[in-house]
Amino acid sequence: SVPLVDTRNLGLSEGQLLPAQFAVRTGCLRRLVQQLFLHHVNPRFAKNAELACRGAVFLLLCAIPVIIPHGVSDLRDTIIQYGIYNSSVCCFIVFNMGRTVGQALDIAISGIKGTVLAAAMGWMLYTISPSGYTTGETSDPLVFWLGLGLGVIYVCLVMLLNFHLSLQMFAISGFAGLWMTFLNPEVQGQVTPPWSENWNLKTDTLLQGLICTGFGFLTVMLATLLPYPLWSLMYVQENQLIMNRNISQILQMMVDYYCNEKPNVYDKDAVLRHLREIKSMTDDNDPLIRAAWWECFGLGRTQLKRQVLHAMDQTCARVYDLAFNAWTVSAGEEAAGLNALLMRQVKPLTEELLQLVETLLNILVQAVEDGQLQEEEQQEVQLYIQRLVEQEKKLSKEFHTQRKKITQNKPNELYRNVRVAQVLHWTISRTVGEIIQLSEGVCKFSQDRTSLPPPPESEGMLAMFTGVLDQQHLLYAFRGLLSYFLCFAIGYFGFGEYIPARSSAIAATCPLLFSMYVGSAVLNDLNRIQGLMIGNVVARLARGFVDSCNIEDLALHAVITFLWVFAGLFTYFHSRQYSTVGCLAAAFGASTLLDVSCNHPEKVGKVDTFDALMMNCVAVVVTMIWDILLQSARASDLAFKYLDDCWEEMLLSFKNLLDPNTDTVAFHSATARQLLLQAEQMSSEADLEPRFWRTAWHSDLFARICRETEYLVIAVAALESAIAEHGRHADKKFPTFVKLSHVAVTGEVFNMFGTEDSVIGIIKFKAVKRLLKIFAHETVQKFDGFTDREATHYFQPEQEKVEANFMRETVPLFFGLEDDEPEENLSHDEMAHLSVVFAGFQRTTALVRRMQHKILTSYWEP
Repeated sequence: SVPLVDTRNLGLSEGQLLPAQFAVRTGCLRRLVQQLFLHHVNPRFAKNAELACRGAVFLLLCAIPVIIPHGVSDLRDTIIQYGIYNSSVCCFIVFNMGRTVGQALDIAISGIKGTVLAAAMGWMLYTISPSGYTTGETSDPLVFWLGLGLGVIYVCLVMLLNFHLSLQMFAISGFAGLWMTFLNPEVQGQVTPPWSENWNLKTDTLLQGLICTGFGFLTVMLATLLPYPLWSLMYVQENQLIMNRNISQILQMMVDYYCNEKPNVYDKDAVLRHLREIKSMTDDNDPLIRAAWWECFGLGRTQLKRQVLHAMDQTCARVYDLAFNAWTVSAGEEAAGLNALLMRQVKPLTEELLQLVETLLNILVQAVEDGQLQEEEQQEVQLYIQRLVEQEKKLSKEFHTQRKKITQNKPNELYRNVRVAQVLHWTISRTVGEIIQLSEGVCKFSQDRTSLPPPPESEGMLAMFTGVLDQQHLLYAFRGLLSYFLCFAIGYFGFGEYIPARSSAIAATCPLLFSMYVGSAVLNDLNRIQGLMIGNVVARLARGFVDSCNIEDLALHAVITFLWVFAGLFTYFHSRQYSTVGCLAAAFGASTLLDVSCNHPEKVGKVDTFDALMMNCVAVVVTMIWDILLQSARASDLAFKYLDDCWEEMLLSFKNLLDPNTDTVAFHSATARQLLLQAEQMSSEADLEPRFWRTAWHSDLFARICRETEYLVIAVAALESAIAEHGRHADKKFPTFVKLSHVAVTGEVFNMFGTEDSVIGIIKFKAVKRLLKIFAHETVQKFDGFTDREATHYFQPEQEKVEANFMRETVPLFFGLEDDEPEENLSHDEMAHLSVVFAGFQRTTALVRRMQHKILTSYWEP
């Protein structure tokens, strides 16, 4: 394995974040490849271009037997004659390309399973009737109806069970041809079941197809393994090292910012930008860790490494929420005064603590190459844990002394004027606690596998039954079944001179258009049409440049094929809007370019082009009709629904946190975050779907509300973690908060804590939540929310009264107590802990009010 670089020796200046390209000491070959694709300029472009190039190169190598003319090689002629190698392998390669070895193996194995299922069903049919359905004296109608019934049952089972999309595509696409042949009395299929005496490669086309698919599978895997393997955990490990360095650096930047008497607000923007970079990495790690299961099948050292890196990734995600919330709970002008004075007094100790944090994290990542720590590594980690604990104790004692001195132990000063300092240092202390907990778990991991949370695993065979009754899955299955059966029927009966009877091409193409999309049906179908047209028409025109079997024309054929596949795969991997177009254009275009060798007399093939277009157009039209008729919901409706559900989850969290009679903390922020991501995805589709008689989709307003909602979700996540005694779901609320929430409840109409009808924060939240219905308002008529009394009520006098009562009656009972003593660490400091909670509530109130103003001041053209 490639050793990770020690970031302490990079010579970075203070506040400078670790660039991604210096995360690891990459091998010479990988470094050259990255330079070739301009990784230092645009890493995302470089990764996608490299993937496209890998796929194009290995597809081209796989296509050599098809490109070279007949008679050059006896072996080539034999495999082409037997049908164990043909251009259809291109579709398998393109549809099953993955970004890493694990992702490719997951998809490709599903494709193999689908091909095997189709072959098994074919062998079953030809076991019942070795000649298929025939007419004449030996005709038996029972064979036809039995074959038809078994085929229908097979297709229904494949679509209704929760199989991988790749499995479904190849299981029923490959079945279309042999099913049509079995029911066609004019053609006798060349299928021999394995249990027959004369079963061999010559007599069984299904065996030939399996071998052809096997070539495709090997090509897909080689594309991710050569010139160097794209291991999923390689990327996770790189991301983790970058995050480790950047987390400590970002916390240091926060301390530096708040220590200034007149902080620069643009420095605050820079910290937010770097925090978003960390969030992006944690989002990338989750699918990579899942895909890594296929690289080890849950066994060996790689599995141990998966578990350790999964625990590190979860820790970084929690630290991100804490840091982001700490950074956003205060405005720039609040950093001056007593906050800056207090933080300057403890800055040397804080910097030493952050340096220890960075060093410990780097040791952990570098030491888990084999999935567990050696005895010497464990001793080193334990040494740094001890140093962290001692340093935290020093910082807590000094912070307590300086805070008491600067504020003169006055309750109001402690509650308001050093809140920023307390929030930031409590966050640092909680971060240290998370890292110590992770480090201790890693140390114990070699003896106790349960010391770290298990990574996501494959669900196995039972996964096929998961969610089969879910509405979205059933709609997807019914769309697929109706499209497939209608395409099969059209191909069976034919249509005049345009579609010959007993043609399976329409039904074979239909499954390749299946998509588990949720959103705009029209948008998805238009992309399919573009991809199929480009893959069939333009590719045939490009194929027309090759008009002989000369070496120059063969080289031109290879170049055209490579460039075509590269462009299609790059669009597939790189473009979000035209991904479907790129995939279909690459798959069908490659099949078209390699459909015939140079020995064929007709290169452009006008008749073949028209037939292919007709078949593909019929498949697309049929699929589009059922997509529109059985569409689950429009993208705009789903965008609003997901956003509304996101707010409902946060409302449940607020009710739980502010209810004095609830002892435990239920975390809702993770669900809210997933719903928000779905809402943003649907909004991008809603902006492109046809609106017909409806007013335009409020895309700009929706994007602004989603951005503010993201901040709100992070604030809720930080509140849940802060109020939970150990920062975990279902923990009890920390005792001081429970006591305060009971004391703060008075006999007034409105309170800071209590039921949802008495807490102004919850009332305000529910009122603004009703304003979200503006995204479901699709006429030029005035939106009812603009005249909603509660939605437009300011609540400022009531809020000021509640806060005045709280400051007068409750704050002196918890802030500035004479018997207050320093804790072992600041995360256990009661005043700092409460400051985090109240800063979080203040932040959520400000965000809700800001979104209220954005909606009430919105305007758009109808």
